[in-house]
Amino acid sequence: MKFSDNLVSTSTFFKLLADAIPHFVWTADSSGYTDYFNQRWFKYTGCKESESTGWEWQKCVHEDDLQRCLVRWKAAISSGEGYETEYRIRRHDGIYRWHIGRALPVKDAEGNIVKWFGTCTDVHSQKTLLEERETFAAAITHDLKSPLVGSNLILEVLLSEKIGGLNEKQLDLISQILASNKNILSLLQSLLEFYRDDQNLQTLIIESLDLGTLVSDCVSDIQMQAESRNIKLSVQGLTERFTVSIDGLAIRRVVQNLLDNAIKFTADGGEIKVHLSSDAQFFKLVVEDFGPGIEKEVQSTLFQPFTQGPTGRRYTLGSGLGLYLCRQIIEAHQGRIVCESELGVGSKFIVLLPCTKSSV
Repeated sequence: MKFSDNLVSTSTFFKLLADAIPHFVWTADSSGYTDYFNQRWFKYTGCKESESTGWEWQKCVHEDDLQRCLVRWKAAISSGEGYETEYRIRRHDGIYRWHIGRALPVKDAEGNIVKWFGTCTDVHSQKTLLEERETFAAAITHDLKSPLVGSNLILEVLLSEKIGGLNEKQLDLISQILASNKNILSLLQSLLEFYRDDQNLQTLIIESLDLGTLVSDCVSDIQMQAESRNIKLSVQGLTERFTVSIDGLAIRRVVQNLLDNAIKFTADGGEIKVHLSSDAQFFKLVVEDFGPGIEKEVQSTLFQPFTQGPTGRRYTLGSGLGLYLCRQIIEAHQGRIVCESELGVGSKFIVLLPCTKSSV
C-alpha cells in the first residue's frame, strides 16, 4: 500500500508536512487574514488557535518591530510581491527571539491572489552574533578617530611654523601626511554613519507623506550647488500629490544620495533629470545624469558595500556605503532600486515604492 493511500485528505498531508518542517508555517487569504499555523507555532508561543489566527498573531511580535512588519506585509498584499522581513517573536516563557518571516502568493489564472503561504525561521543566534560584530567594529572605528584628530592638530602646528621654520620639502611631506590623515578621518566618519544608519533601519518611523513634496525639497537643497556649476535641473511630476506611507527621513536620505551622486558625476554645464510618476502598484522616482556612465561589471555590485571596480580603482567609500544603504532603505519599504547605465551616455537610478496609500 502506498503512503498516499493512508492519507485522509490532501489537507491532512499538508498539515503533516507543515508540522515536520523545522519552521513556523502559516497561510493567509488574499486579504492577509491568517487562517492556519502549524503546531510548532503553538508550541513555541504557547498561544491557542483563537489567539493566533486572523490578526491576533500581532500580540506575539515585539512592539518595536510590529509597525515595520505590518507595513511590509500590507505592502506585499497590495502589490502581490513576495514578503520578507525580520522581527522578534515572543516565546511562551516571555523571551523574544529574532525570526525571518517570508511569504509568497498563490495566484489563479487571472493573476488574482487566492492564498499566501508563509514561514518564520529562527535566526536569533546569527542575528545576535552579527550585531555583536557590528558593535565591536563601530567601537573600534570610533576609538581610532581620537588619535588621528590629535595627530592632525600637531601637523597643523608644524605647518604653521609657529615653533620653528621648515624647508620646502619638509612642508610638502607634512602636508601629504595631513591630507592622508584627513582622508582616513573621512572614511572613519563614513563607517560610523554606515553603522548608525544600518541600525536605524530596524526602527523605521512610518507616516503618511507626500512624496512629491519630499523630492521637491531635496531638489531645492542642491539647486544652489547645481547653479554654481551651471548644471540644469529638469524636473517632472513633482507638483503632483503622491501620498505614501514611508519613513520620511530614511527616504529623504535616499533621494539626497542619488542627487548628490548625479551632481558629482555631471560635468559643468550638464543636465540632471528628476522624474516622479505612479501606476497602480508603484511610485516611480528616476534620477538621471549624463555623466561618464558605469561599467556593466560594476553595475551588478553597485549596491553592495565597499564596491571595487573591475580595473582595481576603488570608488569613494561614501558612495559605496551610500548606495548600499539606499538599497537597504528601499527594500525595508518593500520597494526596489535599480541602475541603468551606459558608458559615455550616463546613468539612471530608478526607485520603486509600493503604493500603500495610508499609514499603518
